[in-house]
Amino acid sequence: MTRIGERTETAAFPATGPSISEARRWLGELLEGHPRLDDAVLLLSEAMTNSLVHTDSAAIGVTITTELNGDVRIEVSDEGAQTLPALHPHSDDEPSPSGRGIRLIRALSSRWGFAEQRPQSVLWFVLGPHSEEEISRTPRVMSPPALRCTSSKS
Repeated sequence: MTRIGERTETAAFPATGPSISEARRWLGELLEGHPRLDDAVLLLSEAMTNSLVHTDSAAIGVTITTELNGDVRIEVSDEGAQTLPALHPHSDDEPSPSGRGIRLIRALSSRWGFAEQRPQSVLWFVLGPHSEEEISRTPRVMSPPALRCTSSKS
């Protein structure tokens, strides 16, 4: 396994469907060897899709921060929307063509949230290097971005 050191990488992608594939490839290269790579790629795709569907942003910003302890923090920024990211009220058993992105982010990340400071909105989440069970036994605190946080996993 590749040892991940502390670093931050940022990229901006045009707010178009093909950019999601490009961002997934970029993230795959950055996190090669990380035990949560597949989860990170899935959740980045979900967060970027939310930006495409719910905002009129021309570009979507992505910031990836890896910590020495193996945590990966992913931030997806856009120009905001009329609504805030939220869990849809339907059950997990109900068929639905959309509305699973925030549920997946909440389920797979150790922490997540949404912050906005006009004109920018940021959806962020943190993936620990271990399984969700191991994470729940090891409490950690990480400050959200220096923006107003409106949601967080407890």
